[in-house]
Amino acid sequence: MGDRESKSDSKRCIDPRLVIEDIIGEYGKVMEEYGGYRVEVLDHMMFPWANVFKLLLRLGHEVWVDIDGEKLIIISKPKPD
Repeated sequence: MGDRESKSDSKRCIDPRLVIEDIIGEYGKVMEEYGGYRVEVLDHMMFPWANVFKLLLRLGHEVWVDIDGEKLIIISKPKPD
C-alpha cells in the first residue's frame, strides 16, 4: 500500500510546465511568467491548441491569446481566489 501512495503522490507533484512542454513538443515554447505561463506558438497548424487550453483551464488559470509580431502567444495566470 505504501508504494501505491508514493506513486499517487508523485503524479500530483508533476511540474505543469513540463507537461505543457511535452504536449506542445517542437510546435511551441513555454516560459513561466507572473505565476503562469507564456506559450509561444511556433507552428500554428500543428500546435495542439485544445490540449493546451484544457490543461491551462484545468489548472485554474485564466487564459488569453495575443500576437507578438507574427507569433501567436498564449498567456495564462492563476485565477485569483
